[in-house]
Amino acid sequence: MQTPKRDVKLPEWYLRRQNPVYGWFRRHFSGNWVTNYLIGISIVVYLIEFFLSGSFNISGRVLEIMGGRWNPDLMAGEWWRLFTPIFLHVTVYHIAFNMAALYYAGSLVEEIYGHFKFLLIYLFTGFTGNLLSALFKPNVISAGASTSLFGLFAVLALMQVVRGFRHQFAEISRTATTLIVANLIFNLFTPGVDIAGHIGGLIGGAISVLLWTPADVRKHYLHNILGTAVALVVIVGTCLWFTGGLY
Repeated sequence: MQTPKRDVKLPEWYLRRQNPVYGWFRRHFSGNWVTNYLIGISIVVYLIEFFLSGSFNISGRVLEIMGGRWNPDLMAGEWWRLFTPIFLHVTVYHIAFNMAALYYAGSLVEEIYGHFKFLLIYLFTGFTGNLLSALFKPNVISAGASTSLFGLFAVLALMQVVRGFRHQFAEISRTATTLIVANLIFNLFTPGVDIAGHIGGLIGGAISVLLWTPADVRKHYLHNILGTAVALVVIVGTCLWFTGGLY
């Protein structure tokens, strides 16, 4: 009598040894790898800024060259400046604080929403933050990941309103809300802070909760597809309008 064959799950180390390509992907794309790569990219970009500027306090000229949000360039057709500022920073303190916040909030949002939707949220909230900054701070060059970070904290603060997540994320939502309020109050009394960009990031985070569902809500594929389509239409339409492409 033959016993039925059972599927045996091979250990991770064995799979890595037998398939080097699989092992490479597991080493570089495991855990909250999007958050880690965003932090790595931001640090590399800041080092390039440092070499161009010759100082850890980055000059406005270098920020403009590297893609800072500057309205005259935006209106000249450089729509990507609504995204690139989220990878630029002005001082060591600026990047250190933002990367610490990204590691905390990014890891949580990536775990909740999954890699791809987390990246969409990060880029979309950065876009909405820089858009509001361009509308209300047209005469300054802005840079920093804080637009996206405020968006991520807005997503965490609003997790209690997402169906099925009310109780699991009550404490995280309260913490995120407290951090948002404290930072906005701090912004009011700190010169040079782009509070319009931060509020734009918060708005983008609130919209993101409507556009995309967490990874555990697996039956809402259509919702996520439509949410991504809406975000793309908004982004493309806004870029065309802002750069004069609709005229």
